[in-house]
Amino acid sequence: LDIRTGRIDLGAVAAAIDALDVDVLAVQEVDREQRRSGRVDQVADLAGRLGWHGVFAPALLGEPARRWHARPGDGTDPGGPAYGIGLLSRHPLLCPERTALYGGGEDAGRALPGWDHEPRTALRAQVVPPAGRPLVVATAHLSYLVWRGVRQLHHAASWTAACGLPAVLIGDLNLPLRLLRPAIAGTGWLVAAATATFPAWRPGMQLDHLLGRGTRLRGVRVGPRGPSDHLPVTAQVVPA
Repeated sequence: LDIRTGRIDLGAVAAAIDALDVDVLAVQEVDREQRRSGRVDQVADLAGRLGWHGVFAPALLGEPARRWHARPGDGTDPGGPAYGIGLLSRHPLLCPERTALYGGGEDAGRALPGWDHEPRTALRAQVVPPAGRPLVVATAHLSYLVWRGVRQLHHAASWTAACGLPAVLIGDLNLPLRLLRPAIAGTGWLVAAATATFPAWRPGMQLDHLLGRGTRLRGVRVGPRGPSDHLPVTAQVVPA
């Protein structure tokens, strides 16, 4: 949904992504074959518009506003209507994998619940830029309940680090910097400090983050404002 117009406009989203001039982008709260968004696979559609590669990871299967159930914990994806997160890249996304994160409902059989019983997932893949070193790129959209979000962060970060390659973990982590830093202290992950990212029209806190392990994050930048209710965070990632 483009917050500037109140309409779903993937053309505007693709244009905003193209203007960022990045090689890899993480997206959260995306639909696949949902009635509410025109039965479109949004990650595949954006990848096609950009001429990029795309991978989608469902957090829940079914329709959030009707009947849904959590994605199987074994990482399988039966296809069909789903809601979740994704990665988009100019370069092939190799060996994509998904993992379910702690917390969330199993089968609510009703509209997506509040007080955060929403299932959460993490997605990772390897990217090999031309003449570059392999890099693991992972993304997650964590719970807004701090205690649950921190536990999910630990899972996502350790799962990503287990690949043994330079890595970045990016996305809407729903944790302000003052809580994120102590949560990853001593883990080998470093966070790129930036300015506030939410809400996009009057930013008051940074909820969207770039974490690096075995990498250096340079030129961290927030913005510009686009279709999302969050501001994008970008950086140059250099394997250490």
